[in-house]
Amino acid sequence: MGALATLDTLWRKYHYEQPQRLTLVILGIAGTYRRTDIIPSVVYVRKEIWGDLGRRYRRKFEPCPVKLRGSFPCEWTAPRSPIRLPEVTGLTLHTVSASLREARYWKRAYPEADIETQENAAYFLFGTSVGASMYCFRVLSNFVGHRQWVKEAALRLLHTFTLEDVVPLCERLMDRDNTANPR
Repeated sequence: MGALATLDTLWRKYHYEQPQRLTLVILGIAGTYRRTDIIPSVVYVRKEIWGDLGRRYRRKFEPCPVKLRGSFPCEWTAPRSPIRLPEVTGLTLHTVSASLREARYWKRAYPEADIETQENAAYFLFGTSVGASMYCFRVLSNFVGHRQWVKEAALRLLHTFTLEDVVPLCERLMDRDNTANPR
């Protein structure tokens, strides 16, 4: 979908519905930079970086200076995962790193990045802006820079994880909210 389209959709829906309390449960697939990860497997995104805001040179990336961004953050941290999973740092880029050369470029620019997505930063920016609780889960579907994806297996795992772990989590969150704010 892309970060900007995601952010636009979230803001439109938020302004239209104007919820009193909001929790975002973000689900999707992602590529991993770590060659030791098992594919497919589920991870929890604890930290997210909006990576390609700045100037790109041939061998290095220069992030947008703070004086040009103002108060716009480029990093966010989520609460600890309510489900026991490996915690990772995500990197949001506007395009998929479809080659090893591209993957090495971004990993050199952001050595702390574990996974790559195209929209996580939009969720984190939106959630932080409106004071929402956020839980971001991703199923690893490929190694960044490789075109070999295990998309079907990753989507099956995402489906199973959603039914077995995320639905009960959402039920607990709704019970907690209803107990705290009875109507």
